[in-house]
Amino acid sequence: MKKYSKYTLFGIIGLTGCIAVVAGDIIGIALHEKHDPISDTISMLAMGKYGWIQDWGLDIFAVGLFALAIGLYLFKNNGKRWLAGLTLFVLMAITLILIAEHNQYAGRPGNSIHRTLVLILAGLFLLLNFLISNGLKKVHPSLQRVSLWIGGFWLLMAPLFPLVPDGWDGAYERLVCVLMVALPAIISYRLLTFDDARSKNSA
Repeated sequence: MKKYSKYTLFGIIGLTGCIAVVAGDIIGIALHEKHDPISDTISMLAMGKYGWIQDWGLDIFAVGLFALAIGLYLFKNNGKRWLAGLTLFVLMAITLILIAEHNQYAGRPGNSIHRTLVLILAGLFLLLNFLISNGLKKVHPSLQRVSLWIGGFWLLMAPLFPLVPDGWDGAYERLVCVLMVALPAIISYRLLTFDDARSKNSA
């Protein structure tokens, strides 16, 4: 009989959050008759009667990030860079919840709150990758490389979004946001399969 570690629950919650935010986008596209995923941004799904689907996806994703912060803190609770990185997980989660609450204003003139929150989220994710990369290698050797690669791609791709032609906004934004979901999904999987005995030797 498989023995579950104390990190299993946090891995499950983290992975559930990643699945929920992707599912929210897919279901929202399917139900939102006027939405074109190639030209319309993700935030535009929040407008209309089905907007709650995407908002719930974002909220569950935020819960998943909270869970990852707790799980990773239980694994290692020292080191300034590491603790700063875990704090960024929490700040990202809070920002996502705020974005979900203000999503109904996305795309409207003067929408400074939504735009500001999105920029904050982008900056937090960039810093997160480089702050926790070294500590992640103790969770699994491959995670350091994964974090640095994702951070590098994010640094290259995210700033180009304003330059993308309007007809391709949605496709490019979704491509870039795959990175933001990929990192917590991979970390969640590693926590899900983690061994308590190994964590004692690694910490």
